[in-house]
Amino acid sequence: MKTRGFIALIMFLFLFPLFSHASGESISQTYQRSYDEEGKGNHTEAIFILMQLERLEEKSYLFHLRLGWLNYLANKFPDSANAYQKAGRLNKDSIEARLGLMLPLMAQGRWAEAEKTGKEILLLDRASYLANSRLAYIYYNMKSFKEAETYYRKVLQGYPGDVEMQAGLAWSLLKQDKKEEAEKVFSEILKIAPNHVTANVGIKIIKGK
Repeated sequence: MKTRGFIALIMFLFLFPLFSHASGESISQTYQRSYDEEGKGNHTEAIFILMQLERLEEKSYLFHLRLGWLNYLANKFPDSANAYQKAGRLNKDSIEARLGLMLPLMAQGRWAEAEKTGKEILLLDRASYLANSRLAYIYYNMKSFKEAETYYRKVLQGYPGDVEMQAGLAWSLLKQDKKEEAEKVFSEILKIAPNHVTANVGIKIIKGK
């Protein structure tokens, strides 16, 4: 009986940190408070609350994934990238951690790194809408308009009704001075979305207005 009691005590001491921490509340309660603050738009406070779990959740993929997201919302882009990278190291096959990482990299204009991350995603899921559409945007910002056209077309194969992807394609064509092709795409957009801002701008440029 003494041995059994000793083992039970050891198990309790081992598991106790999983259910509570210094504040006296459970880990799940702390996460919930962080979610609550995020829901109110208090992203910095949501980060502060989540960081109370840093020691206990140091090896938690989901902890770092959420920390990356919150830091991105708070415009703390280097911290966001670091957190997403830690999540990726904890789960090397994770697509979502790589998709998350693309966000702060793009926000900082770190286009080459964002491109590399996007290509890694396509090795795991070559049909990924987010990876392909973000790569199109990345190439456009890198002024690699031919590559941007390629990726916009790739997305539109599966999502032909995506107006924003159509607009991206049209602008990629226009930047290559393919005015006739660009005008055709812009016109298709305006037929169903007559107030589309960038399509109207593109048409005016083409018509010299």
